Amino acid sequence: MALESASFISGLVSANPPGTDAISQGDDHLRLIKTVLKASLPNADAAINGIHTKATAPSSTSAGQLWFDTTNNLLNMRNEADDGWVILAASEAGGVLATTHARLTGNASVRSATYADTGLAFSHTKLTASSDLYVNVNIFQNTYSNFSTSTEDYVYAILTDSSGTLIVDTNNDQPIMIMEDVGQGTGVTWDVGAGWSWMYKVTNANCPTPGAGAQSFKMYTKCTNAGDMGSQFNMGCTVMVWEIAT
Repeated sequence: MALESASFISGLVSANPPGTDAISQGDDHLRLIKTVLKASLPNADAAINGIHTKATAPSSTSAGQLWFDTTNNLLNMRNEADDGWVILAASEAGGVLATTHARLTGNASVRSATYADTGLAFSHTKLTASSDLYVNVNIFQNTYSNFSTSTEDYVYAILTDSSGTLIVDTNNDQPIMIMEDVGQGTGVTWDVGAGWSWMYKVTNANCPTPGAGAQSFKMYTKCTNAGDMGSQFNMGCTVMVWEIAT
């Protein structure tokens, strides 16, 4: 009887047993197949699709083992010490669903001690109702001051919805520029061009329109001493929005 010696699936010989073997010897082959399958798939304690696919982790683990967590949509790998899981990739949950890249236009000069719209508007259309947004603005601006009433001037910025209402949990009065007239006295005029970048997290609940659909934003600025200074967003400003599933 042709009965191979095998410990794993790769050791099985597909030509065995030959048709000349007695039927009564088939139990030896059946036992070999069962032994090889259990040794090759030692942690298969539920239905699998190449890897362990279940809401809970496998009860029996080994280093390098893969597990797709169906509750959180995460692909995990058992670490080398076999004492924890390493997240390899995220499916929908925690993954990037969509992105928006826009070049912002509008260079209106702002000389106001209260927030004024400078024309930097942008939008992102959310794909899902519960996702969060990460908004990165990259701004080049021109700031000028004649220091007629003060020797220290600031420019501030906020992220708002289309009507100018501050997005909840984002920075109010975010300073983006300071100009100081150190030792020069009033009457000195300074003019500075500079770039700045800021990342905002906007949860679904704080989006201009919570849920799926178009989300419209604007950037507003103000000056500490409107009589002294002004600020102007110049060409080349960009924004990147990442929509992240939760």
